[in-house]
Amino acid sequence: MKRWIIVAATALAVPTAAVPAAAKAAPADPAAALQARFVAGHGVRIVESGRTYSGRELLSAQKRRGTVEFGPSGVAGHDVLSKSDLPGDDATPLRTRTIGGDTYLSGGMIGRKWVRSSARAASPFFTPVMLLEPATLKSLLPAGKKSGSAGKKAGPSTFKGTTTLGALYRVSPSYRASLGGKRPAAAVAATKVSWRLWLGRDRLPARLVTSWAVPPRDMRVTRVSDVRFSSWGTPVTLTAPTPAPASGEAGS
Repeated sequence: MKRWIIVAATALAVPTAAVPAAAKAAPADPAAALQARFVAGHGVRIVESGRTYSGRELLSAQKRRGTVEFGPSGVAGHDVLSKSDLPGDDATPLRTRTIGGDTYLSGGMIGRKWVRSSARAASPFFTPVMLLEPATLKSLLPAGKKSGSAGKKAGPSTFKGTTTLGALYRVSPSYRASLGGKRPAAAVAATKVSWRLWLGRDRLPARLVTSWAVPPRDMRVTRVSDVRFSSWGTPVTLTAPTPAPASGEAGS
């Protein structure tokens, strides 16, 4: 009995600093948990399936796979390979690498060389919902009711709801950037985006499914996105490639 007491007392005397950082509980608030992951040189892996329909007819399908790098204040860049997901379509995949405010493209109709793009790819996703922004994530959760688009719990770690492109314009820096900062027209702003979000045990996003119609509605064009997140905290160091010179020689 005395021996058991001594062992128990010794265990209780282990200093808190001896507990590995990874074993510490993640913040209960998902937006805070995401914010805590903003560490330079680290990021997250993503896989996204995007589809466009006209009524029930599948017009296009694509698969995106890559990594997102974080900095102290949020997303610092991404490296994503996009390819057609239609049966029998062997189109060359397109690679997009964004670092800071610069975007580089390789593959597709461009070829193997890297080309610097004049358009900034602010988001690595097909979906307009940039979940890697704390403000955007917070706006979807029940605690974010001020946004007017907060969802509701659909399970222990599952949430669902609808937002609008207008609401996303107000909270999402990347969505504003995709529009060049120009406020969307009323018909576009009113477009509803249905979403369903799964959180992991660490309170970080594990999966996001979204669907939305493309104005005008009489065209019956809808888009669906399914994003999976994994390997939070994985080491990521993106470097800017060397764009091909005007002569068309390949970059590196």
